[in-house]
Amino acid sequence: MDDKEARPRADRSAKVKDAIRAAATAMFAEEGYHATGVRDIARTAGVDPAIVIRHFGSKEGLFLETMSLPPVWREAFDGPVDQVGYAITRLIMSGREGGLGPYAALIRASDRPEVAEKLRRALIEDFVVPLAARLDGEDAALRAHLFTAQVQGLMDVLAVRPDQFLLDTPADVIVQWYGAALQRTLTGAP
Repeated sequence: MDDKEARPRADRSAKVKDAIRAAATAMFAEEGYHATGVRDIARTAGVDPAIVIRHFGSKEGLFLETMSLPPVWREAFDGPVDQVGYAITRLIMSGREGGLGPYAALIRASDRPEVAEKLRRALIEDFVVPLAARLDGEDAALRAHLFTAQVQGLMDVLAVRPDQFLLDTPADVIVQWYGAALQRTLTGAP
């Protein structure tokens, strides 16, 4: 096989993998890990179930790959420290109409050891450690851990165990109050 033949095959393979990933992301977010089967994903993506396994190894492997947070989260965490709490709260509130599906799917599937470990590792490596490095003071790591716990708490009451009162509260009000609370945690101010 020459380069001319290999390139279209690689392009098709990438398109198939993208279609599987898109179908799985939507289905896991909507239905959850346990209710979503490889056959369902394959049917939605328009491929044979064996193709799903060939590309991702297993349902769990596919789940772990598709449940990553979008880059906009990294951008919010990397923003000015004096605005991170507000930026993250604003981001959470913009996703409360279904955009928190991947987070909810991860939490609901965290009874699986590999999923729980990925979630724990991602929170520490992707958020706590980089955030702590940007904070001043001996208690920077503690404040970064507490900040992350507070973020998880808000996401839980919006996506995992919905609190209707908070769901009905205007986003800007929650950003004002919760963003300020997150900022106090980051700055260490009373």
